[in-house]
Amino acid sequence: MFKITLPVVLITLVWTNVHSQTQLPIKKLLETATKNYPGILAAEAKKEASGEMVKSTRRTLIPDINASAQANYSTYNNLTGMFYPEYILPVSGPPSTENLNDMVWGSAAGLLMKWEPYTFGRRGNKVKAAESSYQASSALNKLTLLEHQVRLSGTYLDYLLADQILDVLESDRQRAKVNYEQAVSLATSGLVSGVDTARFHTELSKANIKILQQQNTLLEYEAILSELIAADLPENLADSTFFKVLPRLSGSTEMTHPREQLAMADWETSQYLFKAEKLSWMPTLSVLGTAYGRGSGVELDNNGNTFVDNPTDGFHLNRFNYGIGIQLAMPLTQISRYQARWKVKELEAEADKQELEKVRLALNKQKSVADNTLITALAIAGETPVQFQDARYAYEAIQSQYQAGLITFTELIEARNELVAAEIELRKSYWEAWKALLYIAAVNGDLEIFFNQL
Repeated sequence: MFKITLPVVLITLVWTNVHSQTQLPIKKLLETATKNYPGILAAEAKKEASGEMVKSTRRTLIPDINASAQANYSTYNNLTGMFYPEYILPVSGPPSTENLNDMVWGSAAGLLMKWEPYTFGRRGNKVKAAESSYQASSALNKLTLLEHQVRLSGTYLDYLLADQILDVLESDRQRAKVNYEQAVSLATSGLVSGVDTARFHTELSKANIKILQQQNTLLEYEAILSELIAADLPENLADSTFFKVLPRLSGSTEMTHPREQLAMADWETSQYLFKAEKLSWMPTLSVLGTAYGRGSGVELDNNGNTFVDNPTDGFHLNRFNYGIGIQLAMPLTQISRYQARWKVKELEAEADKQELEKVRLALNKQKSVADNTLITALAIAGETPVQFQDARYAYEAIQSQYQAGLITFTELIEARNELVAAEIELRKSYWEAWKALLYIAAVNGDLEIFFNQL
């Protein structure tokens, strides 16, 4: 039993190790891109910034307390009465009996508090809007990562197909070389004309040109992959797994697509902003408090006359005041302006709702198309091996007939071209099946649908 079990275990471990290695290139590319690609990093930073905005919105419950200190040098003429809140600055000192041009120092320091403990629902809706905006940023981050991974995976599959085509062309060049050497031998023996030798030599040159062109295509894909991971490529990118095994039909997933999550979060955000705006006509309840000290270089004698003893006394705080109160402010004449703003937010919310429905409709249609695409690709991939086997058999038979002098150069070249086309079509059919599976994973928002079959 031990002698039988041990080889089975070893074979299983070796197969698992080889299979895991075939997953390494694409997994490594995706990991590198996630760490390095600027677009992904930018989306992550925006998500974190949105999270900080939620904290900032919640902290509006904290009272505003401002500390200030000032010093001034001014005349001390003063009159009681009202000034408008700008353009004219009040000066320190009590009312003066005469107009004086003398200047003295003054100072002040204090604390001013303003607190809105209750906002009649405005703050709550703004916090919920900020939280929904964070959900939108999170969904956008997921969508950015998903789209980049899909693009990178698709480009990697394109690269693998180009590499497979290069392999087919190299095999075709070897056949062209054999054909040329065969033609030289047959021409020497007089079985074929010497023209065939030149024509086969031309075919060998064409095969070399196709290989050079395909190598250039590979270099272009490598440049794109390097850009998508924002780093140098690993040494070995080859992976023949995709051209040996076909994917299976995948089941449905319950995961919500990041694009739908984004549209839903945008709709929720606009709804909360609309609710907050609709409450803008409600009163503003404020708790105001102050504590301050004031210094002035102007003094008042027993007869009510002002005089200056020492101008520097203005730097000494000698009057202290404090107070606290509640203010309730109600906008009375702005209701029409507020109503227009409500309508704007309401229409924006309706637009976001329709955008959500549009996204859902598109995703449902794309899922249906993706499923049918995979079914068709698998059906085609089941037929291409037959074409390849027939083309190979036909080429080998025609090559033997050419050696016997029974057919012409043209027939052999046509058979060789058909063999190349059939082999490329075979590998392309496998590539299209994996591309279809990647499409299914993309429209379902879950790349594990793709990776679980590797």
